[in-house]
Amino acid sequence: MKYIVKVALPVLLAMACASTPALAKDKKPNVLVVLFDDVGFSGIGAYGSDARTPRIDSIAQRGALLSRYYTSPFCGPTRAMLMTGKDNHEVGMGTLVETTTERMRGAPGYSMRWHANQQTIATMLSRGGYQTYVTGKWGIGEVGANLPHKFGFQRSYVMDATGGGNYDAKPYLPGSHSVEWFEDGKPVNLPEDFYSSRTLVDKMIEYVGAGDPDRPFFAYLSLQAAHMPIQVPTEYVDRYEGVFDRGWDVMRQEQLTRAIALGLVPPETKLAPVPETHRPWDDLSPNEKAYAARSMQVNAGMMEAADYHIGRLLDYLKKNGQLENTIVVVLSDNGAESGQTSMEGPANLALDAVKMIERFDTSYENLGQRRSVTAVGPEWASVLSAPFDLYKFYGSEGALRVPFVIAGPGIADVGVKHAPVHVADLVPTILDAADLPYEPDQFYGKSVLPMLSGNSDTTYKDDESFAFEVSGNAALYRGKWKITRNTPPNGDSTWRLYDISLDPGETTDLSNDNPDLFKDMLAEYETYAQRVGVLEISEDESAFKLLEKNLIKKSVSKYWPYMMGFIFAIGGLIFFIFSLIIAFHKRNLFSRRDVDSLS
Repeated sequence: MKYIVKVALPVLLAMACASTPALAKDKKPNVLVVLFDDVGFSGIGAYGSDARTPRIDSIAQRGALLSRYYTSPFCGPTRAMLMTGKDNHEVGMGTLVETTTERMRGAPGYSMRWHANQQTIATMLSRGGYQTYVTGKWGIGEVGANLPHKFGFQRSYVMDATGGGNYDAKPYLPGSHSVEWFEDGKPVNLPEDFYSSRTLVDKMIEYVGAGDPDRPFFAYLSLQAAHMPIQVPTEYVDRYEGVFDRGWDVMRQEQLTRAIALGLVPPETKLAPVPETHRPWDDLSPNEKAYAARSMQVNAGMMEAADYHIGRLLDYLKKNGQLENTIVVVLSDNGAESGQTSMEGPANLALDAVKMIERFDTSYENLGQRRSVTAVGPEWASVLSAPFDLYKFYGSEGALRVPFVIAGPGIADVGVKHAPVHVADLVPTILDAADLPYEPDQFYGKSVLPMLSGNSDTTYKDDESFAFEVSGNAALYRGKWKITRNTPPNGDSTWRLYDISLDPGETTDLSNDNPDLFKDMLAEYETYAQRVGVLEISEDESAFKLLEKNLIKKSVSKYWPYMMGFIFAIGGLIFFIFSLIIAFHKRNLFSRRDVDSLS
């Protein structure tokens, strides 16, 4: 049975905890949710990042910073849970569109389409008198099928894709033809001076400014930072000159030290070994080191720029007397992105061809600028997700555990909190903060407002659990225990058991030491999987294999004219060379005959 504590009257809340700010009885709080994209646990200054994020850090300093906030390892499923409070399978978002098969799409948990009566946080808040706005990446299911104007948002300006350019609507994935943007459900073109963080904040300011100041609002700012392609004006990149020259091996260890010093993980925490495919920093050439360090400068610069533009929104709310009554939440959708813009062997030739066709400029000088496709790669992703194992797409802590800071009316200045929180907990928590009625059993998540308000140190009891699953990558948490399964290429699909109260780095599998517990938690996961509609996938249905297959299929469809042109050009070149050889031999033959006749 789910545990829930309803905060019915702010007066009672104040009596229970005198240090907690009380809400005016007749004034509901505004709520601003800022969602980052692919920002790992150590990607924000308050969590030990080298990126400068002073405005976000100030939110943490006057409210709460969570050390155990969990999301899905894939963006679409996380966003579906953030909007509905339900498990991603319960709302048809079992994985990404790009990683589904025909078999999957036939199952309810993988439909990639919401029913017309699907309830979202915007739906529920709208009924409670809230004005509801969203700007930024939407990316839930089929493009155009689940747009926010259909599901409770009164104003919306969104990119309905997994990602896109930050200066334009150019896709970053090979074979993709377009990135779709919509305003209030209608397709729109981006402005000429578009830069994602700036434009999305401008739009949100426009929406809030046009609203009724006497009614509360729910604002969902969904940034593109720091999803690949990471891009930011050069002035931000240059601010980090030399910062990352120490390399990923040293800096991953430094992130562990910082996390321990900040009280985010226990002193016993150890780093898991990195995958064998990771390159040791010292094996790189000087040019390779410079290029890799510059890529990370772009990442840090993009985070700083996003922080600056978030600050503009906060300053606007303060100027208009709205910030004091606004709960501000800043979080990420999953661990750091490990995508690459170059590969080993023949595959790199194909990538280079795509870059040439798409007119991408991935030179050192252009990193982070227009027409660049900058990414940090797996080695830096392991730093950005440190001190945890792996990164986006897996069932590891590095994929699931991400930043979360919150402050505002009703939220206590409690500092670092270690109680676990699931992404689906946000919907009932926000409804509690807005003092709106709901049925707790309608959600997979539960309200964690008692912990955030300072009235409790716990969220889930030691015998309560929650789980995640996407494309075979899975985890179930119960108290200090976690079972997890990671699929290839960096996993082996084997279930393991960890005590994450002492070993959040997931270095020591304790399944053999605790066979009964391990068996019981596996059975509990099976119950969860059956209840929400998880499909067990085959090796050929793994996310990376399907993503690769779909990208190749799309690329062939888009680039076949270039491929045919290349084939004809090669054929013409071979014919020309062959003709020259024949002509040369004929000439030599005639020359020899002339010599023979003279002799």
